[in-house]
Amino acid sequence: MIGITGSIGAGKSLVGRFLRDRKIRVIDADVAVHHLYRDNAELRTAIAKEFGEDMLTEKGICRSRMAELVFKDSSARVRLESLVYPVLTEYLLQANPAFVEAALFENIPELVEKLEAIWVVTASEDVRLKRLIENRGFSENDARRRIELQRPRDSEEFWRGLFPKTPIKFIDNSSDESALQDVVLALL
Repeated sequence: MIGITGSIGAGKSLVGRFLRDRKIRVIDADVAVHHLYRDNAELRTAIAKEFGEDMLTEKGICRSRMAELVFKDSSARVRLESLVYPVLTEYLLQANPAFVEAALFENIPELVEKLEAIWVVTASEDVRLKRLIENRGFSENDARRRIELQRPRDSEEFWRGLFPKTPIKFIDNSSDESALQDVVLALL
């Protein structure tokens, strides 16, 4: 299993899409978590106990209320992660995809231990800013704020320090899609 990660707007999802187009099994951890919120009875029970029954919906959790809570209260974020990450790790290890796409592998060390390698997708700040504005509809200020929050992730030293025991491949996605696809194919 190989992990795919990187800073916001770098192109993690695009790498995942290229792999899926080649019929390679990739699980997006964010998508998996939302399915677990909806379908995993153990997780739903734990969330209801920790945050209240009214946090649950038929489709999972009330995302806006949970986001508001965890961004205001870091202890709530830690409590939620302590419920979610073990269930997510178990799910991913059982599913055993070829690739897992996730923004925050550092929060799931049990999974990182099982990864053969991590592909870190990078792109220049200007390129990421443009993508966040054009592709995701962020205002320039919001896009800049999000990039600024992740500034430490712009260095190879950061990633090597974060995952010292895991081989890392850096994929520069500052160019166009065909250049990225060539890099991904070469890595495969």
